[in-house]
Amino acid sequence: MAKSKLTISYSELSRRYGYDVSVISREWVSKGLDCTKSEAEIYQWIRTNIMDALRNTNVKDQIEKERLAKIMAERELTEIELAEKRETIISTDYVEQVLTAYLFQIKNTIRSIPNKLYLDLFAMEDSKDVRDKLREVIDQQLYDLGEMEFTLPEDMEILDELQPEETNDDITESIEDDTATEDPENQ
Repeated sequence: MAKSKLTISYSELSRRYGYDVSVISREWVSKGLDCTKSEAEIYQWIRTNIMDALRNTNVKDQIEKERLAKIMAERELTEIELAEKRETIISTDYVEQVLTAYLFQIKNTIRSIPNKLYLDLFAMEDSKDVRDKLREVIDQQLYDLGEMEFTLPEDMEILDELQPEETNDDITESIEDDTATEDPENQ
């Protein structure tokens, strides 16, 4: 489809009215500006949709609305802070920290299962027995974690529990234990 010839260019409108060409080509056109019409129709559209809108805008009302919105936002923040101090709500950051610590504990518990069972599992001959033993131990660990009395820790306790050094020790121990069991087999 060929572009129809413009009666007046966007750059000419930009020069006359002081708006950026991109504003005219995007916003004004999306609002209904048709530059293929006659100049009189284009000027009428600009007067009706752009100039009259600017003339009819009450700046004082606009400023008051913005002030009211700001006051409402400040009031809501104050109410949230008050509710936190009354302990009727808790912050999402705190919930995230507590859940992270709890899930970290679950992860460590599940990851420790192979270190506890690898000799027992290695001694089993039937794969069904291995599966059943793993299922039994995993279910017991999950049950223990679910029954655990979980008290909300203080912020510093959470940070102490999340130290990455603990996970590195577990991995090192696991590697050392695995190599120790492999040596007797190969001889």
